Amino acid sequence: MRKVFIDCGTNLGIVLNRFIDELPDHDFYAFEPNKDLHPSIRQEVARAAHSPRVEISHSAVWTHDGTIDLFLGHHESSTVMPGKRVPPMYDQQIDYSAPVAVPATDFSAWMRRTVTPHDHVVVKMDIEGAEYPVLNKLLADGTLSLISVLYIEWHYDRFPAMKQADHDQLVGAVSARVDVRDWD
Repeated sequence: MRKVFIDCGTNLGIVLNRFIDELPDHDFYAFEPNKDLHPSIRQEVARAAHSPRVEISHSAVWTHDGTIDLFLGHHESSTVMPGKRVPPMYDQQIDYSAPVAVPATDFSAWMRRTVTPHDHVVVKMDIEGAEYPVLNKLLADGTLSLISVLYIEWHYDRFPAMKQADHDQLVGAVSARVDVRDWD
């Protein structure tokens, strides 16, 4: 059985570094669409207590392969989802007027190619609202079952158009199939 950690929305790599230290026997994959953050990710990987195998992808986790617009804001708030409101504690709102085209990865298809049902797969997902379409697809095609543990930061409260009931329904459906741990 292979042990895998997948960081969806790696940002600066600080959390990835923490999991590298906590899970030294895992293979690591990191997805971050903002290429400007990749030097920091590489630096955090280099700081790890041991030398892990880490594959860093310049890509947004999404529902299909191709390209997608990334809307930049504070490095912790950039998103591929329109309509996101950033909490006032951040000094910068999202600039929806100047999107940056970035690669997008069909996370469901990628999971099918990369892991097996026998693997122990830990996913950290902090993808600024894109968790809703991505998880809905994983549920619909059954690839959610490939995940053993899901650490997730939900962003329903940042999207005025999202209904609490839709959020609650998805959380319930995902939690019924996977060990879900809130990530903040």
